Amino acid sequence: MTIALNRNTTLRSRWRMRLTRWVRGPTLARDIAIVLAIKFALLMVLKYTFFNHPQAEHMSLPPEQVAQALLSASASHSSQGDQHAR
Repeated sequence: MTIALNRNTTLRSRWRMRLTRWVRGPTLARDIAIVLAIKFALLMVLKYTFFNHPQAEHMSLPPEQVAQALLSASASHSSQGDQHAR
């Protein structure tokens, strides 16, 4: 019982020492973790602000119509180039 208790306290003290070193000292891992956390938070704010809901409810289209508009090839107008050359 005392061996398990001593092992548990040594693990806690190791984690406590590791945490205090991480907080106090300028480490690359801490700086990268902080920067990544800030970037993730900003990306989530941008996502929820701009991309969660459509601008207007009446602006939604059926997926088939969107796919047809995106995948269809548009015909180029060759007559417009002639007017520019004149």
